[in-house]
Amino acid sequence: MSDATFQCPKCESRLDTHERHGVVIEECPGCKGVFLDRGELEQLIDAESRYLAALPDEVNPETTYQGRHRRGIMQQIFSAGQ
Repeated sequence: MSDATFQCPKCESRLDTHERHGVVIEECPGCKGVFLDRGELEQLIDAESRYLAALPDEVNPETTYQGRHRRGIMQQIFSAGQ
């Protein structure tokens, strides 16, 4: 992670930098905004696709409770202690 300090464009708070599963994310503790660098959104989408592909065949993410309310990659990335 970089030593550079970034400032939130919305509320001007100092952004916190986190690395989760190889993706660096800047998060604003003030307004809770999330900022991604170029290519990081694509990395998140690819990770979510890999997660969904790993679900058992009997779990249809569109129709089952487990699929609709799964703990997906976005929650995993933003959860503390990963």
